[in-house]
This record gives sequence, C-alpha cells and structure tokens, in this order.
Amino acid sequence: MELLAPAGDPQALYAAVAAGADAVYFGLGDLNARAKAQGFDCQNVRTFVDYCHLHGVKAYIALNTEIKNSERQKLREIACAAAQAGADAFIVADIGVTALIGDLGVPLHASTQMGICNLEGAKYLERYGYTRVVVARETLLCDVAEIKRHTKLEVEYFVHGALCVAYSGACLASAMRSGDSGNRGRCMQPCRMKYASSFGAEGYLLSPADQCLVGRLAELREAGADSLKIEGRLKQPQYVWHTVSKYRAVLDGRESPAAARAELLRAFNRGNFSEGYNFADTRKLMYPKVQNNIGVRIGEVVSAARGRAVVDLSESINIGDGLKVLTRDGRERGGFGASAAVGKGKGVKMSVPPELGVARGDVLAKTFDSAFAAQAICAPMPVEIELGATAVVGESFCVTARRGDIAVTAKGAQTLAAEKRPLDEGSLAAALDRLGGSGFCAKSIKTHCGEGAFVPPAEINKTRRAACEQLKAAILDAYDTGRRRVFAKPPYHVPKIEIGEMYEVEDMSQADVDAHTLCVAPRDYTADTARKLADECRRRGKKIFCRLPMVVRGEDMRVLKRFLDECDDVLDGYLCDNWYALELARERGKLSIAGHRLNLCSDEAIASSGANAAIASAELSIAEYRALGADALCYAVGDLPVMTLTHCPVKLNTGRDCAHCAYDGEFWYRDKAATYRVVRKKLAHCTFDVYNPSTVCAPSAYRQYIRPFVSLVGMNGLTISQYLADPDLTGIKKTAGLLSRGVK
Repeated sequence: MELLAPAGDPQALYAAVAAGADAVYFGLGDLNARAKAQGFDCQNVRTFVDYCHLHGVKAYIALNTEIKNSERQKLREIACAAAQAGADAFIVADIGVTALIGDLGVPLHASTQMGICNLEGAKYLERYGYTRVVVARETLLCDVAEIKRHTKLEVEYFVHGALCVAYSGACLASAMRSGDSGNRGRCMQPCRMKYASSFGAEGYLLSPADQCLVGRLAELREAGADSLKIEGRLKQPQYVWHTVSKYRAVLDGRESPAAARAELLRAFNRGNFSEGYNFADTRKLMYPKVQNNIGVRIGEVVSAARGRAVVDLSESINIGDGLKVLTRDGRERGGFGASAAVGKGKGVKMSVPPELGVARGDVLAKTFDSAFAAQAICAPMPVEIELGATAVVGESFCVTARRGDIAVTAKGAQTLAAEKRPLDEGSLAAALDRLGGSGFCAKSIKTHCGEGAFVPPAEINKTRRAACEQLKAAILDAYDTGRRRVFAKPPYHVPKIEIGEMYEVEDMSQADVDAHTLCVAPRDYTADTARKLADECRRRGKKIFCRLPMVVRGEDMRVLKRFLDECDDVLDGYLCDNWYALELARERGKLSIAGHRLNLCSDEAIASSGANAAIASAELSIAEYRALGADALCYAVGDLPVMTLTHCPVKLNTGRDCAHCAYDGEFWYRDKAATYRVVRKKLAHCTFDVYNPSTVCAPSAYRQYIRPFVSLVGMNGLTISQYLADPDLTGIKKTAGLLSRGVK
C-alpha cells in the first residue's frame, strides 16, 4: 500500500520524504482545499516535483476546490505548470475541473470532497477517466471492497488526522457564518466551537477526535485500499515527519501498532484518537471536553497556590515544551510554554500561570515535546549515489555516477603528466566528495590514478558537476518514462431539460396547487413510505422527482433500491446530491437534476455534470449566478442544510443505543448566537441534517434574474399556495444567504 503524506510547506515536504512517504500531496497558490498552506507556486513546482522524483516519491497536486467562472484561466495556468513539471496526479473536487484540465494527460484523483462512498459513485467517475477515488472518510470497508471488485480504480483511504464532522464536501457552515467556504479551502471550523443540545448536553459536541488507524492497516489491506492518506497540510513539519515515520515503521514491520500509536499521541492528539466510522462507536467519535491537542499526560497536581504548583511528574520538562492543564474530569483550564527545565519525580515544584486557576487533582499534559520535535528531519535530504573516477595520463579524465541501475559518465579534459606532485587516489576521492548543493551524497567512491597523473582541481570539479547533472537528468527521464498518461473527458451527453421553477416538499400535502416541476424529499426511504408516495401520485395523476439521500453506505443501497422499485413508475427522475445518484438515474433510465450540494459553480461544472438539469451551488452570489452561461436553477428559498452528520448525535447526547432510541422527530444544537435544527434521514443507517438558523429567502430585487428552486421542506407544513401568497415569508427569520455576498 502507498503511504501518502501531506506537505503544507517545503519543510513538510522534505520531512515526508525523509520519513519514508511513497507519495506527497500539496497545492499551488490558493486553488486547493488548504488555501492557508503556503510555499508552493507555479515558479517553483518543478523544483519540488523533481526533488520528490529523485527520491522515488510521487507528487500529487491538490486542485481540490470549487472553481468559479472567473477562476478558469488561473486554474489552467496552475495545472499546466504542474503538468509540465511532471506531476503524478491532480486531486480534483469539482467536476468542472475535469473539463478544464482533462486534456493535459495527468491522472485525476477524485478528492474526498466529491463524497464518493459507494460503488455507484465510483463507477460514475471511472467513466470520466478518473484513475483513483479518495473515498469519503465515512466510507465503510465493505464499500471499498465493492469498488475494488467492480472497477479498475485505485482507492485512497484516510487513515490519520483531523476528521470533519460534516459529510465530505457537504459543509456550508463556515460559508454561511462568514463567507469563508470550506469547499474553497478557507474553513473557519465552527464545528470546533462549544454547543448545547436539546437533550441537555454541553461541550464541543460537534468536534471529532482525530482518527488513528495505525492498528487497522491489515483490515484496510484486505478490503483493497491502495493508498493510505495522512491529513495535515496545516500541521507543523515535525508532525509530518513523526506521523509518516510511525506508519512507515508499522508497514515495514519494524514497529508494533501499539508502540507506534503511543508515539503518535505525542506528535498531536485531539481526543485520544478514535478509529473512525468503521471501527469506533458513535459515542467515541466526538470529544466534547477539549477541541484541540490534549497531548500526553505527564503529571498530576498535588497542590497549587499563587502561580506555583507541586506536581508528581512522570517525565521531565524542557524549556520550550508546550504544556496544558486539564481538570480531573478532562476539561481544559489552559496551556502555557515551559520557561524553565524541570526534572521528573514526586512533589516537583514548578511555576504555572495564576490565571489558569490550577487546583489539586488537575492533570498536566505535554502538548509539544521540544526534544521529540528536534528528532525530525525537515530539511532537504541528499540522494545517495556511487561515484568513480579514472585519471590516466593521455586519456580523458572520467567521472562515473550511479544510482541503482542508472549510470552516467562525464568526460573531462585530457589527463596531464604531473610536473611535481602527482594526483593520488585519496585526494581525488576527497575532491569527488565535495557534492555541495548537487542534491547528492556519496555512498561510495572508487578512484583509479595512473602513474604520474595530474588533473587540475578546477577540471575535477567541472567534470564532477557534469556527472551529477547528467545523473539527475537520467533519473528524472527514467521516472518520466514510467509515468502514466491519462486523458479525461466527460462521457455523458444527455439532453438538457428546461425547468422554469421547481418546488420541493417533504409531503405531498404541501403540494396543494399544481407545480410544473415538483420534488419530494422523504425523511425515510422505507418501502412503506414509497408505497404511500406512489399511491398519492397515482391518485393525483402526477409524476414527480425524488431527492435521493446524500449518503448511501453499505446496506443503505439495498434499502434505497427497494424504495425506488416501489415508486419508480411515478418518478420522472431524481434530484441528485451525490454522484452515485446520477449513476442510479443512468442505470434506471430516469431524468437527473444535479442538486445544489454538488456545488456546481461554473459553466463547465454544470455542462459536464452528466445531469439533465442542475441547481447551481448555494455558494454563488447573485452576480456570479447571473454570469453563468449554462442553464441552472438558483437555490432561492429554503431551510438550507449546512452539514450532514453520519455519526449519531442522539447516541452522543443521550448515551442510549439504537434499541432505545431517544429521537422524537427533531432536536437542536445551540451556540452563543443561534439554534440549529437537526433532522434525521433514515435508510439502513441514519444520517442527520443540520440546518442553517435562518431560512434562505431571495430578496424580491433578485427574483427577476433567477429561475428559482424553492424548498418548503421542514417549514412547518408551509404549502405552495401559502408561499405563493407570501413569497417574502413574513414573520419568518430569514437571510439572503450567500446570494448577497458569495464566498471568498
């Protein structure tokens, strides 16, 4: 299995290579999912790709952000520079990017932001020419195995680092709060804030613990995972080095998973780690007590007063270490940096910030270990080569450089006869070993000096440099020869249908007047719900669209297909919020409408989605929507889902299991400013949609410019006729949403 490491800056890239990564991923500029990561651009990308390739490491370029019409030229310039530099793949989150850069011949990897979690979604993208899917972090191993059995795609699986609480690619929480879109690499992480729930719980209720699957690599291999992805392009280089080193050691059989996990806790540790959606109970996924690194426990406070504490320390503290004080029950008091060295032992006296209110029984944790961090290699690492030289009077001075099976020979000027002191083999070897900034270091040096031979130092240096340059070119040429060329293009050429406006309801009782295009969004997808829906449509002589659920995993697909079997005869088609749904529409001969949660932001995305119609991304401003050349509906009215949760928040908040479910229809989360309604969707597994506190309602000044999509789902039974009588939703808390300002 490939070990894939993050590189948020050049030092992190060097650390990943030194630690044993098989591949690294990084972005250029701000058109990637970590816009805050810096250090790589179109001017230096070749330098870093060459560095990776000289070490036999692949370089993947992250272009995993939503692209607007105004950014198409910028994207093309970045992609062309990376392609010319020899990038091994592009990581893509926007289907429109396929049309914009698919002709460059660089393999495309479908980012986790595309939300692929089942075979149907993978098949849809395989026909585009994608070579790999980075499956959503919620993907079950049974679905990984299905993708491997029935496609030729590589599967990349996330194994370590921070988890998003929202389903991959489907979070609008940060965008709606501040315009900082998580889908465009600028997430402000509102999920890491404190919340209260309607069940009475309080804390960091939407903040997942970091995932660590170092003990589950055998299961991932058995399921068919091809690549193991480590998250962390915003982490420090030392973190990258230590994390990659430990996974490398386990993969190579040099270290046990248990020993590696203990060291990984020291590198960075939010919530003592979880084992994610395949191996952990829902109640272990979140860590409500602390929302950041809690480090490793090193002591307990015996007593404290006026900025001094007596602590039983299990390990010493060095100047520069990061420390954090936690209460006895694990709540955070605060952190501070060690300004003095303290030895381990019982009853050790040390200074603590008085404002933390440290008390007896508190736990002292180390969040940054300066000695541990100092072990990391975060600088360029030379490539080991073998050198040889021959100096024989009357013959050309020759330097040979070899790495593995690749060898080159550089010939210099004719070797001279020494007038005084002849060249000896030790002096020649010393001169060859001066490799400086060549990027190489000598693993071995063999020299031969004929009797009375002499080569001027300048000539030795010149020929050595020539040999190194030739070897570098030969290594890169050999690497490039093996690079796969893949041209991707949209394979779907479906007829477009024109929709003037569209209404979405949760129940047919809301459709009290005839709407030209009507969509139903059920709360559950049982066969009984399907039969009732079909009976009502037949009674009315009406054909409708059905919104398919965002997340379908494992047994969910069987449940969904049974639902569709019961009501397909009354369905014109499907409203699709995930790529699998378009595949189902294709297989079943139904019309498809690309939903707003596919985040189609450009003409290319809309045109190449493979859908018969589309709803533009809710992140577009009114000006950006009007600038679209492709036809698309505008999300004009509705309670906008800002997250979809695949863990069970009911279990988390109540402690109950499924057999004693406490869900009674709805519940809510509340932060300092607003209340967020949470609604369950049910297949074999449950998911939960978290809704924006204010209803989106396009101002009347905008309505002449849009073809509206109006969702009445969850609006207390509001009917279409009631909406038409009061399109301004008088008395309802509302917002113009992102139509008024767009996203950054």
